[in-house]
Amino acid sequence: MALVVRAGRTVRHEVAGAAGAPEWGPSLGRWSRLGAVTAPDEQKDRPLSLFRRLLGAGRTPVSPDTCDDLLRAPAEVTPTTPGRCEDHTPQDGAWVHLRVCLTCGHVGCCDSSRPRHASVHFERTGHPVMRSMEPGESWRWCFTHELLG
Repeated sequence: MALVVRAGRTVRHEVAGAAGAPEWGPSLGRWSRLGAVTAPDEQKDRPLSLFRRLLGAGRTPVSPDTCDDLLRAPAEVTPTTPGRCEDHTPQDGAWVHLRVCLTCGHVGCCDSSRPRHASVHFERTGHPVMRSMEPGESWRWCFTHELLG
């Protein structure tokens, strides 16, 4: 079990054990580039923060069976703009991480990026589930239920 923050309260969430998971040390191994994201960034990026806590505990997220949106969402979609945030402009500065909408394939930057285009896409369209596009990551986030899966 791990803790998940949902709508401002802490709830329990099932996670897979570390058996068979890749080894990582204090630098989070293959996810070490996440070290560049600061604590204030993570406070704005709940999915990334939860994912990092699970990695630190040697666990990986598993889709909960209580979220119909996560259960219905496909594992993959074809991104509309692979490798870049669809809505980013030069004035937005650099993006931190990319997320893909599992409904339409829209690629947006994460909440650690100033414009938060993935969240803006959810607010504009209501498409509930996005997936990390970072190499080696396959976790998904349900915006509606605020669950990582």
